[in-house]
Amino acid sequence: MQPHLPARIGVLLPVPGNDQFLASLRDGLRDVGWFDKGAFSLEVRQADGTVAAFRRLGSELAALPIDVVVTASTAAATALAQVMTTTPIVFVGTFDPVAAGLVASLDHPGRNLTGIAGFQADIAAKWVSHLKEIAPGVTRLAIFSNPASVSPAALAGWKAVASQSAEIGEVHVDTVNDIERAAADVAGDTRAGMIVVPHTFPFANRKAVVEAMAKHRVPAIYGIAEMVRSGGLVSYGQDLGTQWRMSAVYIDKIVRGARPGDLPVQYAAQYALAINKGAATALGLVVPKAMIERADEVVE
Repeated sequence: MQPHLPARIGVLLPVPGNDQFLASLRDGLRDVGWFDKGAFSLEVRQADGTVAAFRRLGSELAALPIDVVVTASTAAATALAQVMTTTPIVFVGTFDPVAAGLVASLDHPGRNLTGIAGFQADIAAKWVSHLKEIAPGVTRLAIFSNPASVSPAALAGWKAVASQSAEIGEVHVDTVNDIERAAADVAGDTRAGMIVVPHTFPFANRKAVVEAMAKHRVPAIYGIAEMVRSGGLVSYGQDLGTQWRMSAVYIDKIVRGARPGDLPVQYAAQYALAINKGAATALGLVVPKAMIERADEVVE
């Protein structure tokens, strides 16, 4: 079936300052044959990482004649699903979408949502091992999260897996003003480090997060490479840019008439290790040569 053109694609960016994901989406649309700039238009909304903003901007998009909406994160997808019951939604960068209640099953999503999931619970074992490798003195880890924007199911799964190989606690951060307090609290224990799990709050406030970790000399690992590019120590996770690019395949099928509920959810298969050598040096850490050689990205 030929798509009706121009297609109107809604885009909800969960946090500001991430135009690179729009570029990835446009690249993906070219990949599936949408070369003509007149073939589609993007209705872009940028949120501030809060659920209230996701709902407000989602309602704005719902009022427009949109063919499909794409967004990232479990929190943003959940908020969109609450205000859009018929408009097709494509998500990327989510935790288990079945556990989160976004879809009925991976093979048969069943509602108006589908897309690309990542960040399964077992990634937490890698967060622990990578941080211990780069900071061997760390024996205790605190999981940094914002209760308003992290998926409870994701948090429980990550904590359960991480607890198998380290002593795990939690640090809840409600506002930007709490970030430095959280880092200072962990810094009181010289054997402690931090796991900043992937969700919209630390991503939206990444400058404040990495600066607080540096100031209080807290070794921290992140689930999103952008945190390392912003000055964080190390990350292990999936390339969100690649997932935004892959979302174009779903968009193309939906615009051509496919129902989201009939399009199976994919799990992104590739994970990437990113290391910031400058951040390591500032913390007095020496990154093992073998770890540098395994890294997919090294920030000098």
